[in-house]
Amino acid sequence: MSLNRNAVIAGQAGYSFGGFLFGQIARFGYNLLVARLLGAESLGIYALTVGVIQITEVFALAGLDSALLRFINVHGADPLRQRQVIGSALKTSLLFSFSAVLLLLVFSGSIASLLHGSSLLQLAICCYAAAIPFNAATMLFGHAMQGFRRLQPKIMAIHVVSPFLLLILTLAFRYTAGSEAALLFPFALSAAGAFFWIRPHLKSITGTVTRDIAAARFDRALLSYALPFMVVSLLSMMTQWLDVMMLGMFTDAETVGMYHPAARTAGIIRSVFLAFSGIAAPMIAELHAGTGNSEIARIFRMVTRWIVSIVTPAVILFMVFPETVLGIFGSRFTTGGTALVLLSASSFLQAAFGLSAIVLAMTGYARLSLVNALGALALHVVLNLFLIPVMGITGAALSNLLVFLLLSVVRLAEVRILLKVHPFGKGLWKPFAAGIITTAILLAARPLLISLPVPGALAAAALLTVAGYTAVMLFLKLEDEEREIIFKFLPFINRQPKR
Repeated sequence: MSLNRNAVIAGQAGYSFGGFLFGQIARFGYNLLVARLLGAESLGIYALTVGVIQITEVFALAGLDSALLRFINVHGADPLRQRQVIGSALKTSLLFSFSAVLLLLVFSGSIASLLHGSSLLQLAICCYAAAIPFNAATMLFGHAMQGFRRLQPKIMAIHVVSPFLLLILTLAFRYTAGSEAALLFPFALSAAGAFFWIRPHLKSITGTVTRDIAAARFDRALLSYALPFMVVSLLSMMTQWLDVMMLGMFTDAETVGMYHPAARTAGIIRSVFLAFSGIAAPMIAELHAGTGNSEIARIFRMVTRWIVSIVTPAVILFMVFPETVLGIFGSRFTTGGTALVLLSASSFLQAAFGLSAIVLAMTGYARLSLVNALGALALHVVLNLFLIPVMGITGAALSNLLVFLLLSVVRLAEVRILLKVHPFGKGLWKPFAAGIITTAILLAARPLLISLPVPGALAAAALLTVAGYTAVMLFLKLEDEEREIIFKFLPFINRQPKR
């Protein structure tokens, strides 16, 4: 049974990571495109607007995405009840979505003024608001299918279709309608495209049809369970965007634009965690319902080791060559090098130890998750108030790191005390050892590499990082679980020669 779970996690997470990687590359390309063609101020307006939209989308989702994962598994033996739960979640979210859009349209001017934005920022908020109903529905469709152990449609819609359309539409608008149209219109259009792509998959995977959604009734139990998660998600989303928002409050859109490439680049590291947590979450919920704490502990340690093993090369590259990485956005963006180092360390903490938050959420500790998120947000506000006026974008990055360092420690202590589980398996030392050795190699080669043109230096540094890290990891030998997975998916590797 454990091998089956390992294979499911590895297979689904591998697919997810591929989708996340494509999405991150497309979004990275979008930010690069905006920085190069539209300038730092337009990139800042985009970052501020997306922050506002994503925070508002939390109200549209109302925590129903997390609730779906749990309720679909709780009612696993009752397909009719599963369809009723999905229909109720979608219907409720639709009402919340339109309410959220209306509020944004009414208060768009006040929000733009608070963020020191121009009339273009207000217009962007109004245009991007149209994406909220589509994004919320796409997210709930994806989570409903995720509850049935099918991550592919969600990953494709959110991390492939939507960012690909965003990139392509931005290029099309830029060269046919101008810079302003390229900034304003592609976001909502790409959201609509992802929604229409994922919609047909809902019936084939969950059995839910339009009639189920139309006939669904308001589910008090579902919403009661979901609302604490909405608050947690809201606090988490506000924490995620707080540095950008407060930079806008204290400075201007151009400064935000200078900061955003570092934040987006470091965010690539978190994508690995999201890939694994997406399939681990419903599995942990199912195990908890069956009192499988020992298996939860095993999965917790195994997935943490896999995440750390995968993200370590990117962390090393971003921290040893921050100016080179940011140099591809343009020479003026290299001033964010220190911010990239700090944000990379913060993203590593979130990726390596963020699964503890999933474990708490999927084992019934919603209120504790709420307290954690509330404390993190309050600390983040206080640190930003002190650090941003003094240190600018470096202060925003330092604040982010300090918050997630403390939050990681607290969550690890909570899962240890409450559930008697922890992520520190015996093989976790290997990626750390390989990382230290690889860092030493890169530091020795750094003077030579930074003398090259930026594209060549970045390519050479990335190649050296991956090659050095992989070689050391292979020398230290894979764990039994990794070998089992490799032999399952690539059986010819284990084939013994005939005698």
